[in-house]
Amino acid sequence: MKLTKKNYFSPAANKKYWSASQVKAFLRCPAAAMNDTEPATNTALLVGSYVDAWFDKTLPAFKEQHPEIFNKRTGELKAEYQKADEMIKRANSDKLFREYTRGRKQVIKTGTIGGLPFKIKMDFYRKGERIVDLKTARDLKPAYKRDEGQVTFADLWDWPLQMAIYQAIEGNGLPCFLAVVTKEDPPDLAVVEIPQNILDAEISRLLDVLPRLDAMKQGIIPAPRCECCAYCRRTKKLTEPAPLPSFIDYGL
Repeated sequence: MKLTKKNYFSPAANKKYWSASQVKAFLRCPAAAMNDTEPATNTALLVGSYVDAWFDKTLPAFKEQHPEIFNKRTGELKAEYQKADEMIKRANSDKLFREYTRGRKQVIKTGTIGGLPFKIKMDFYRKGERIVDLKTARDLKPAYKRDEGQVTFADLWDWPLQMAIYQAIEGNGLPCFLAVVTKEDPPDLAVVEIPQNILDAEISRLLDVLPRLDAMKQGIIPAPRCECCAYCRRTKKLTEPAPLPSFIDYGL
């Protein structure tokens, strides 16, 4: 199967290949990763996609495909996407940020990790120099992650793991960076290098869990529920009353 921008996210491609997005989904909630077919189209994701589309020079097409980002009465962009325009303007005003968002865009490659096929699509690729992924974030502050406690804003979303997968599949050990613009007023910026020791640790972690994740994907073993995500809330079935103390760590 030859991957293109048109079929990269297709069910056939997702079945044949693992991806960073799939791995992160299985780590969050295996049951949702296996069963949730409802597309995630919340405002936060659309704002991120709006910014991505500008950098990918596909924003006019994105606007046509998503009329919901416009106010039906006035025809103007909703406030969230006006904020996205501010984020773009802020990012484009910074020389270093502009430098790290140059290169070949949306470059697709395939390879194997732990003997399993993987696909990647790199936001900005400078052959022989670096891999850069564009990210939007609420802010750059530490955050709480379930079962791990306080982590960096990047670790909250497993972005170092994502970059480790990109580096492994690209195959040349290139430095990996995140180009981050926040949704604050005014937006904040960061170009973040993921140290090699962290990338190595993330690949080691992946190799430890990947056989079990693949067994879930292939239907060999059950995919457990996290009981915290949207899918689990939507499909939750009550069987008996729960004691109040059991809610002390609910959703953490």
